[in-house]
Amino acid sequence: MEVLLVVAALVLVLGLGLAPILRRRPHAVSPEVHTTEIDEIFARVDAEESVTLEAMLRVRTKDLIARRVPVRQIREAPAPHVARLAFSNGVIVLVTTKIPGDLARMARAMEVTSVVLEQMKATPEGPVLQFVWKQAHRLEVYAVGLDQAD
Repeated sequence: MEVLLVVAALVLVLGLGLAPILRRRPHAVSPEVHTTEIDEIFARVDAEESVTLEAMLRVRTKDLIARRVPVRQIREAPAPHVARLAFSNGVIVLVTTKIPGDLARMARAMEVTSVVLEQMKATPEGPVLQFVWKQAHRLEVYAVGLDQAD
């Protein structure tokens, strides 16, 4: 019984002591502060993710480059201006082009010859994949990810 009275008294004292704190309204912060803070957070996340994407692409593309694995299909991706490049060994990379219509050139070349990945390089805009086919034709595309379920 004494324990209950002590607990009740403690709850009452804490409740009265915390009441002014709980009633305080937070200071208004301008939306620009939140926007700037959110932009900084997204920039940090993007930087971290780009490092991860680049590392994963290096692992996936190492064999493609060394073995000169050809691109077999160019497929639609769920995001606008993004395509899936499917290689003959099953690896699929999501890409976007620097110039609209570049993938059409690659598709035409794929009808008559093998199109292979020559190199992957890091740029400030993101990882770039360089494809080649006969007669020294080249095409660079931005890698935006590895294939994932729609």
